[in-house]
Amino acid sequence: MDTQIVTSNSPNSNIEMTRNNVSMVFPNRAQFYSSCQLQNFSMPDSIIFYVSKNPSTSKFYQKMTRSCKCLFIKHPIIIVPHLSFSLWYKGWYTQGNRPSKDLPYGSTVYLNELTSKIWNTGSLTVFGNSSSWPVVTSYMTQIYQCDATCIYIYKQMFSFNDLMVIASECEMLYLLSVVMVNTDEVVPETEETAVSLEALFKAFPNVKIFTYVLPENSFNIVTTKTAEELLKIPHFLSLDKFRMRDIPEIFDIKSFYGHIKENKKTQINLEFSDQYSDEYETRLQTILDEILETENRDYKLPWISFSGITNSSREKMCALYRQN
Repeated sequence: MDTQIVTSNSPNSNIEMTRNNVSMVFPNRAQFYSSCQLQNFSMPDSIIFYVSKNPSTSKFYQKMTRSCKCLFIKHPIIIVPHLSFSLWYKGWYTQGNRPSKDLPYGSTVYLNELTSKIWNTGSLTVFGNSSSWPVVTSYMTQIYQCDATCIYIYKQMFSFNDLMVIASECEMLYLLSVVMVNTDEVVPETEETAVSLEALFKAFPNVKIFTYVLPENSFNIVTTKTAEELLKIPHFLSLDKFRMRDIPEIFDIKSFYGHIKENKKTQINLEFSDQYSDEYETRLQTILDEILETENRDYKLPWISFSGITNSSREKMCALYRQN
């Protein structure tokens, strides 16, 4: 027996319950509802209900809701390829309709008041620091699923569990002055429980490009064991690009230099903090000189930068990079 996708005793009640969801997505709500009709399926109601509540992919969900609008009403999800946050734009927005040369009258679509769930399929960008606005944490409840392959987050402190939710499919991860903590507090009070760099990296096996500009207090993130532990992670050795900036003196550059001399795949970029001892600066300069003086180099040339680097070393390194 054919069954209807809307199984309530009063179909209109289901529509009324989600009217606000649809109004945020479709500018002409009346037009949407006037074209929405109940649909019969030659499958048990339980199967239709399960499929509508558990779409396997975002593309499948889009095809499903295009074929039957009632499915969207039953489970309203907005597919968003690119999702961004900026204090300059006063909150979350998607860039699809922003003004451009081809669309001069386009407008940003803000998501602050959206009651539908969000399915992010492309990129997630958080730019703008606010101590009273825990941006990532506050938006977690609105995310249905995040398949973003590119994550860019600037000046935030939030839980490691939240990062696992939004970056599970990430291939390009950019963290700028970000602290992940082992707590689910809405606004962590301290950085004492910061997750180490190696623990962070170990959790994301799909990452191919990794950039971390360390926050001011990074001693809980980078330790004397960080270099050694990173080299034990198999997918670290297969990175396309690894960049770390504002590296503290505690980082074991001697151990990591052993990896540099064997690395033939990863583009390594190391930029050190301005606060280090004369002994550490001498160690960095010695390593750099050895790299630059090697003529038949059988490993990938790294970029190493620190405030005390000699002008001749900087010029030679820049010249080698231009040649490559």
